[in-house]
Amino acid sequence: MPASDDGSLPMRLGGEPVVLLGGRALYWPARSRLVIADLHLGKGHVFRQAGIAVPSGATRDDLARLAGLAAATAARELWIVGDVLHGPASQAGWRDAWAQWRQAHPRLDVAALAGNHDRALGSAGLGMRQLGEVHADGPFVFRHLPQADAQGRHVIAGHVHPQARLPGVPRNWPVFWLRPGMTVLPAFSAFTGGHLVSAGRGEALAACVQDTVLLLSAGGDV
Repeated sequence: MPASDDGSLPMRLGGEPVVLLGGRALYWPARSRLVIADLHLGKGHVFRQAGIAVPSGATRDDLARLAGLAAATAARELWIVGDVLHGPASQAGWRDAWAQWRQAHPRLDVAALAGNHDRALGSAGLGMRQLGEVHADGPFVFRHLPQADAQGRHVIAGHVHPQARLPGVPRNWPVFWLRPGMTVLPAFSAFTGGHLVSAGRGEALAACVQDTVLLLSAGGDV
């Protein structure tokens, strides 16, 4: 299926219409819901505390991209599929950036699944509902770790930070890893590493390249 004029890629997952967005998010029209994974708030702060020189402003850049996606889709909900945080929820510049973003989107219902970095999420006071480690809704199961659902529902997960290479382009790009019964979302945070993956039988990869989704390999309706 070709990308739309706006660079997004409509498709069906688990029989349900969704849209893959070049800004590293999935949109579920039936729920008016944006879904992202691996936001990793505070990662730069953790690195700087450890004496690693990293540029500041990464969180504000990620949140500006998220604001653009929320506006473009007119989403009523935002679900974060794990690793909202990176380390402790300490007082730092990223908290101010998040608080300002949250105040700018007061009507957006923000909810989060717990990831392996989210030990402090419950007490962080970030203005988001806690959905636990696994939450089912319609034909989908949302969870951080990409594990198959025993009842056969389509899993939407994160954690892996999947990436792939485009032919002739000497760099990696974040991808949606579309597998039978499961979609692994790209890491939303631009300041994070990734793992190269390849499409196996019945799978597909959809790369996020300059706000456009490019289907690299197709495996049918997953």
